[in-house]
Amino acid sequence: MGWSEQARVRGGADLIPSRWGHHNRSVSSRALPLALAPCLRRCLAPLLVIGSAAAQTLPLPADAPTLEPSAPAIAYLDWGIGVVGNEVLTLREIERAEADPYAPWQTRLREGEDRGAVREDILRDLAMTRLEVEAGRSRGFDPALVESLVSGHFERQVERFGGAAGFSQRLRTSRTSPEQFREQVTADLYRIAWRDSERGVQPGPSGRTTADRYIRPGELLSAYEVLKESQDPEDLALVGAKASSFTLKRMILSLEEHAPGLEGQAAVERVVFLATQLRGQVALGDASFPEQVQAWDANRGRTPDLERSLQGMLVMSRSLHGGDALYEFGRTARVGDITPPLPYKVEDSVRAIVLYQITAKNDAVPAEPFGSLEVQARLRKHLLEELDQRRLVRSRLGLVRGSFVFPQDLQAFLARGEIESAQR
Repeated sequence: MGWSEQARVRGGADLIPSRWGHHNRSVSSRALPLALAPCLRRCLAPLLVIGSAAAQTLPLPADAPTLEPSAPAIAYLDWGIGVVGNEVLTLREIERAEADPYAPWQTRLREGEDRGAVREDILRDLAMTRLEVEAGRSRGFDPALVESLVSGHFERQVERFGGAAGFSQRLRTSRTSPEQFREQVTADLYRIAWRDSERGVQPGPSGRTTADRYIRPGELLSAYEVLKESQDPEDLALVGAKASSFTLKRMILSLEEHAPGLEGQAAVERVVFLATQLRGQVALGDASFPEQVQAWDANRGRTPDLERSLQGMLVMSRSLHGGDALYEFGRTARVGDITPPLPYKVEDSVRAIVLYQITAKNDAVPAEPFGSLEVQARLRKHLLEELDQRRLVRSRLGLVRGSFVFPQDLQAFLARGEIESAQR
């Protein structure tokens, strides 16, 4: 429900200045505190908490009215979360985005991630999209050209899904109407145009490029010298190098499969005992580790071998096994050695016991010479991507600080998100 409908239900008639609303989304001056009261208590508290388990509510005006039980139920169908730029952001928009089966956060929800954290990201994405779209519209890009591009994209999507019926089914699945789809595509075009002009990828409406994308030779050389000394596999790949690494064969012993009927520590101890026996059989020569993997592994040996540097083993050890055991093993192990049983943890709960065998040690590959054109091309692309990201974060932060965002906690929440993204 829009703000104007809430105002009619509550009996408000006076309108506050236009910056609070956008064409048909007028806000009653008497309805505003009433509409924001449940928003601040019910919506901002769970959505705007960053780094704290306890929800924080905003202070309300002393004269803010409370909800009346006798008011029609339709009055409270949609809360206004806040005002971003010229438009109101509502709870229903967040719920619709959350329910979209094609949205990227659906994977996080299926994996059991906290719903509140996902909703925070949805709120941030919706709010920042609003600001970027408004910034794109204010740049003065030709509306007729944008409309032509939208119509062309709409027609291509109809063809892609085999006609109007197939495309309509796709829209129903994502709970989107054709009008909403056109609005989204239009918004995306303005958003992309704003981003590209901020990064210097394309000129702005004036026809002039305002950002320099030239990477100086000195920058390339400095990056080359730093990256070739890195231990990160991705950094080394940019200069054609590889750190020394290990090839690992892994056996996953699931508690559910190998300790049926047991729970907690009893199940863990049962599977640890099994892993110790299997490890001992390999040590005595009664069986080979690949044979044990094919017989006992949760995937029956279909998982390909892993290749990890010592630094990669440290990351994997901490993320999957809750400690440095795998890393410490790799520092002194020889080809053929098998790790002790290691717990495989998901959200601090042990789900399986894992054994690794080192099947090969791979020598390091030195960096290619700086004069290689391929190396310079990779470095230039890498530095441009970093430059684009810094410029985009700076521009988005400027939008947050320079646009009208209400309440202030929402503005602080968006600014904090941009600052944190710049630090990652």
